[in-house]
Amino acid sequence: MLRVAYLDHTAKWSGGEVALYNLLTNMDSTVHPLVILAEEGPLAEKLREKGIDVRVILLNDKTRNRNRNKLDMHLFVSVLEFFQYGLKIGKLLKKEKVSCVHTNSLKSAIYGAIAAKSAMIPLVWHIRDNIAEPYLRPVIAKFIRIMAKLLPNGIIANSKSTMSSLHLSEAQSVKTLVAYSSYNGPIGSMLEASNRKQFVILLVGRLDEWKGQHVLLDAAKRFKQQPEVRFWLAGDALFGNDGYKKRLQQFIEDHGLTNVMMLGHVEHIQSLMQQADLLVHTSIMPEPFGQVIVEGMANGLPVIASDLGGPREIVVPHVTGLLIQPGQPELLSEAIQWMIDHPEERRHMGEMGMTRVREHFLIESTVKRITEFYPMVIREQKVQ
Repeated sequence: MLRVAYLDHTAKWSGGEVALYNLLTNMDSTVHPLVILAEEGPLAEKLREKGIDVRVILLNDKTRNRNRNKLDMHLFVSVLEFFQYGLKIGKLLKKEKVSCVHTNSLKSAIYGAIAAKSAMIPLVWHIRDNIAEPYLRPVIAKFIRIMAKLLPNGIIANSKSTMSSLHLSEAQSVKTLVAYSSYNGPIGSMLEASNRKQFVILLVGRLDEWKGQHVLLDAAKRFKQQPEVRFWLAGDALFGNDGYKKRLQQFIEDHGLTNVMMLGHVEHIQSLMQQADLLVHTSIMPEPFGQVIVEGMANGLPVIASDLGGPREIVVPHVTGLLIQPGQPELLSEAIQWMIDHPEERRHMGEMGMTRVREHFLIESTVKRITEFYPMVIREQKVQ
């Protein structure tokens, strides 16, 4: 049995943390997990409820919440705090006889490297973000790419798109694995679309400009004369991004979009999806993966998604949904209208989406691939 330490700088219930929870709660007996978080929060609580060993070693809030693209004098203070924090974690790793470190975020990748090196154990980076503009400033992206070639013994990425953004050469000694943030739940919708009087279009995701909720609102203007067509936005602003939320609310008010509902944070997304007819995904930047797309397909929803990044690896055009150019409300409204006008094709897309989830995106497959990856990384370090 391998004792693997999982590091994350946040305990918020966000995409990467949900994926980590799904991984750990489906882990087989070959791995004994130790989760080390830099704050208390929903992730810590939910993992403890499942009997998983969670330790919280607090990291200064200013450093932990620091904007990834900010370059100022406090950067040097943050680097020093990361170094000291990493050494503190390294002592715990030695005490717990950890075999391997698995980091789950970019910040934990940095202090996790310090911890792993000080404990002299292998390091695996799990990269869940696109290491490129505009998500990262060019200098930050370049720094991470350089560190990716020097620090970890292994790198897991949540999509081929994310892995390619690291610009790793095949000649590099670091071992790599693409492991999708897979689905963990039942497959199939419990409600029949024929029983609904409305056609519900659902967008799920935190409110952030790069997620493109404004694109959907612009498209919704074109359906004001079709009262049966409704638009639901599930998700709230995170990390102090209330300004974008207010802009969306103002747009709805200015244009009289009575066909739009902003639902805020929704705890049980699956029940919401079972009330919808179509899932849309409107990111205007490359999405690292697109977990919500997989969830929608698992619930029998056809999908319209931006033709960028991870969604290209999930959606099969004209089979499980449609891929369209991002940031174009006209194209989005045309795609939505096509879905409304073609109920039989839409139903078939939903069925094919469920089949695709069963074949490619179940959590058991991801767990198997990652647990088989750890021994490879450990053996490689011993050889070196």
